[in-house]
Amino acid sequence: MAHPTGRPRGEADRRRWNTRFAGRAPTFAVHPLTTAALEADVPDGPVLELACGRSGSALALAELGRRVVVADVSDVALDQLRGEARRRGVHDRVLRVEVDLCAWASAVASGRKDVRGTEFPELEGPFAFVLATLFWDADVFRAACARVAPGGLLGWEALADARPRRYHVRHGQLEESLPPGWRVVRAELVGAGARRSSRLLARRTG
Repeated sequence: MAHPTGRPRGEADRRRWNTRFAGRAPTFAVHPLTTAALEADVPDGPVLELACGRSGSALALAELGRRVVVADVSDVALDQLRGEARRRGVHDRVLRVEVDLCAWASAVASGRKDVRGTEFPELEGPFAFVLATLFWDADVFRAACARVAPGGLLGWEALADARPRRYHVRHGQLEESLPPGWRVVRAELVGAGARRSSRLLARRTG
């Protein structure tokens, strides 16, 4: 499906990620958090994946009959995802949104509605499952939590570091960042060295 664009505010990130995605063949692998969410029982309803890249999770969920909204700053990744969705016959269930998520979430947090490229009704929800992997921004995390339907699930993975660093979290920070009304289903530290990451699966109870 055609996607809206928030390109002007995310141009530098878009170019950087476009270069990376253009230089690597996609695998469209399903993320373990998606497998865990399905095992934990995702309620009926649409799915949102933030910073999706070339998401195999979005494709797998669409193949299960879910309507999936995928959002990323990279039009290259979204185009590759569109091609694979079309090949699998699920393109009509995958809505692509090209957006600078940090700018979008910052505008949401501040209540501003005058920032070009930050209004995306497609991202409003509510969603049965919201997923983001290898990504961290506190405003985006809060916006994601707010878009999960009661009883729905949040799956999040972020690079982990003992020292505060941009786009990294301290292990345990994800669950500590949840607002009231959530129950942790699973929280784990995976990987080693510079590729350690924290994973969280949580259910909204309130």
